[in-house]
Amino acid sequence: MTLSTPIAAIRLPELIAKPLAQVAKAVAKGEVSSVALTQHYLERIARLNPSLRAYITVTAETALAQADAADRALAEGRTLGVLHGVPIALKDLCETDFAPTSNGMAIFRDRNTGSNAAMVGNLLAAGAVILGKLAMAEGACSTHHPKMPVPVNPWGPLFRVGSSSSGSGVAVAAGLAAAAVGSDTGGSIRFPSAYCGITGLKPSRGLVSTDGICAMAPSLDHIGPMASNAEGCALLLKAMSGHDNTQPAQEKMRRFGYLPILLNDGLDPEVAATYRCLLDTAERMGLDLIACDLPDIPYLHETWERICARETALGHATTYPAKSQDYGQALATLIEKGLGLSDDDYAGALKRQAEITILWEKLFEEIDWLALPVHAAIPPLLDNALGAPNRSVGNPLEYTSAANLTGLPALALSASRDSRGCPIGMQIMAPMHADFALLELGSRLQSNGLLPLSLLNGEIAGGCWSSPQVQK
Repeated sequence: MTLSTPIAAIRLPELIAKPLAQVAKAVAKGEVSSVALTQHYLERIARLNPSLRAYITVTAETALAQADAADRALAEGRTLGVLHGVPIALKDLCETDFAPTSNGMAIFRDRNTGSNAAMVGNLLAAGAVILGKLAMAEGACSTHHPKMPVPVNPWGPLFRVGSSSSGSGVAVAAGLAAAAVGSDTGGSIRFPSAYCGITGLKPSRGLVSTDGICAMAPSLDHIGPMASNAEGCALLLKAMSGHDNTQPAQEKMRRFGYLPILLNDGLDPEVAATYRCLLDTAERMGLDLIACDLPDIPYLHETWERICARETALGHATTYPAKSQDYGQALATLIEKGLGLSDDDYAGALKRQAEITILWEKLFEEIDWLALPVHAAIPPLLDNALGAPNRSVGNPLEYTSAANLTGLPALALSASRDSRGCPIGMQIMAPMHADFALLELGSRLQSNGLLPLSLLNGEIAGGCWSSPQVQK
């Protein structure tokens, strides 16, 4: 096969600064070999990961073999799929037969499950090259185990990365993978996406299989894509789910719901300003702004907490309390809370979850989209070496947990930076199964001024950058 552009003409540092769709196109057109691209990512990981700690395991040998297979297939005129030869990475709760799966837990650091998660199988079938497994909070909870790597926010080392898909957020933001897989039980795709300046989707429940994914709370868990922009998330979601976009056309969905109270009260001033920016962009695009209120559900967060705690405790029954001394404080505390709940408590929470879902689905009979912040506060600074925040405004899950309880899709995208230089993220929710329409809306918003942030575009110098200084 004759390459349309000589490989030497493609500057790899410039290519990895491009969105996922452009990287995939360059490989598919033969403008760059998957092996050359994979080698460049591996070299970048070797150089930057010691300080950023995004990866817990780098699968260099497997990745190069997958890349070589992609190049040989292209030379034979075969396309493997939508991610043909594109290097991506997995959160380390995705079971793989070629690398350990720790679930962020020290006791499972070298655990080999011997099989691939169903979603991993979909990615490989789509032609993806897997660079490795990404560091994460212990058991997908809120902080990292003391003996496990804690990813560092590339926008500033004192900024929180944001919950359990930490390595995924850092890897995408720092150009250590073209995209990454994350998981979300209460906001763990959306917080790292917001705080690292990227885009991430918590999909509709059931769209992406959780078979072979280490569970935290199965009733709340979701697996989703994280990329530099919404178009990249759509491409990765297609590969992860194995589904094409068969959902309603986005142009028919014009009612853009928002909460008027947030413009005057309840948000940090810089977050409120970013919320206004999102609404202005939507209105400029011709969407109809619809003032609305959230369903009045005083027990929503208690319901989420009870389900999460109980199901987490059940999932760790074989190792806790038997190996409780090997657990970090945050995960142990959550499990203890779950152990203190009765079967009736849990059954009642599941009943309320069903009621909450009905109320939220009724809201989306009046609107097509709902704009929310990811968090009321600007991204918190770190309190300790395990990734915990030192301050917060209200419940940190106030605007994220409803999507997990109801299964509704929620897209997080960065919309600005605060006065310290850290990204601020916004969130858009949509009706069930409107995931691709939601990503199409996100792409339009980003094309109309709500640009995704980048540490890479125009800032690459010798393959690295100068992170903004944190103003204490």
